Amino acid sequence: MFSLRNNSSSNSNPFRPALQYLVAATKETPTSHHQTNSSGSIDSDIDGPRSRMTSCNPKSSSEFRSTSIPLINISRSPSPYHQRQHSDSNPTSETDDDDWGDYPASQRPFLPEDGYKLTGWRALLYRGGFGQWLFTTQLGWTVYIGVLVLWLGGCQIGLTIMNRIILWSGYLANNYTSHTKLMVLIAGVYKFPYPLTTTLFEMLITHFFILLSAYITRWVSPWLTSAGVSSMIAPSKPLQSGVAPGFKGQQKNVGLLGSLIRWASGFSGGIAGGGLFEFDLAVVKQVLPLAVIFVAKVSLSNLSFAYAQLPIYMLARIGIVPLSLLFTAFLTGASHSVATLSSALTATLTLLVATSRANVRVTWESIVAGVFSSIFVALYPVQIHRTYKSLVASLVPQGELIGTFPSSNSPADYSGSREEARAYWRLLHYTSLLSIMIFLPIVFLSGEVSNISRNCYFLDVFFHWLMVLCGGLGSWAVFFSTIALTRATSPLTATFLFVPRAAFLLPIMSGFKMPSYAWIGIGMCWASCAWFLMGRRREGRPIERF
Repeated sequence: MFSLRNNSSSNSNPFRPALQYLVAATKETPTSHHQTNSSGSIDSDIDGPRSRMTSCNPKSSSEFRSTSIPLINISRSPSPYHQRQHSDSNPTSETDDDDWGDYPASQRPFLPEDGYKLTGWRALLYRGGFGQWLFTTQLGWTVYIGVLVLWLGGCQIGLTIMNRIILWSGYLANNYTSHTKLMVLIAGVYKFPYPLTTTLFEMLITHFFILLSAYITRWVSPWLTSAGVSSMIAPSKPLQSGVAPGFKGQQKNVGLLGSLIRWASGFSGGIAGGGLFEFDLAVVKQVLPLAVIFVAKVSLSNLSFAYAQLPIYMLARIGIVPLSLLFTAFLTGASHSVATLSSALTATLTLLVATSRANVRVTWESIVAGVFSSIFVALYPVQIHRTYKSLVASLVPQGELIGTFPSSNSPADYSGSREEARAYWRLLHYTSLLSIMIFLPIVFLSGEVSNISRNCYFLDVFFHWLMVLCGGLGSWAVFFSTIALTRATSPLTATFLFVPRAAFLLPIMSGFKMPSYAWIGIGMCWASCAWFLMGRRREGRPIERF
């Protein structure tokens, strides 16, 4: 009944486990097994356990030899989709990594890979897409400059109106309410004819908003870094930390008072990363000329603005653009094209025609202050350019290059290097702080503080301080964006905004009642501004960072 193999002493038990049959089958040669199966042996006609095992397992001995023991594979089997992707991407690979290492990025919800391409708004907010589009493409750079120009121009217009309300509210109420109903709403009944004190208030509010904006950029730093605009983030630590090693162990339980002391004494934070009262003498020497020019510009402009009507104020400062052409040519070595020179001078002449008035009473204080303020207004962006370059050069070690390069751990960032970001925030901090320190004794020496204490009876009125707060907010926006626009384009572009701003404000503040020649001058002035814009766009590059 049984074959000769099954009658041996070693195989006498027909009820052996199936594993022993399989092990015994692997020891057979493929030739003998093939001959046994192909010759139609009597095992195929037997109903015993061995015959059943042989008939149910059609695998050859070579297949069993290639199979490792145990026969049950406990590893996770990849899906057919994974096998197809793996074979297509790396057909010569013979190693089997884990599933996290082989899955494409589209199958990983938490571990993105470079091969996965983001689309839509995610492409802008992640992996530096927004910064790459903004600073490496012609369209993105045009949008960036356009937003800066519109923002700065709008903030300058708003600041002019707020200062007019603060300094000239009584004049507006007496002279313009008969012409337009708009002045009834914005004129009020209070007049604060102290331009230097108003300027000091606006400087203090500006410094506070600069500090607040620095902390806001640190709070949203993960999103800014992911979007590729990390140069907007204010540095949170000083360039060279002077903290003693023994003090680091006390940072866990310093308390509220200790945190305030550390925050204000130069350990970290503040505007430029050196604390609230960061004061580096080397940086002070670099920024001090800019702070002096800024104080002269602001104080003389507000003095001229407080003692003259708006057309006379603009007429006294009509030489800003020609002076800017001279300063940028001689101090920065810039060469201006024929289109730039022609459009800038034409815009200045047409604005002169629009602002000229007959039989208008003027005061010598306003004219002198306006003429001298135009010199400092034209010189201010040029000095911003020079100071910013010197700050960046002092931060970069000798022999190293400035630039940011894509890395494997962080998204590509083309908005600027860390040295440029620190130089920008240092420029904001030291210019604002030194300006307050220089301007504070000027206000007390002018005698305005004593006059305010004797004559002002409305210092407890909410509307007055609300207007001062709005003026300080506008001053912060102008101060912040002027440096940004000068850094991104050129000093001439930042200075030329005086022309379209004057062309926009002149009809509004005149109640749209001007002579015909003034309207012709306004129209030609806007045409010259468009000409200037087209010329600067043709001459510009996709990226004009210093």
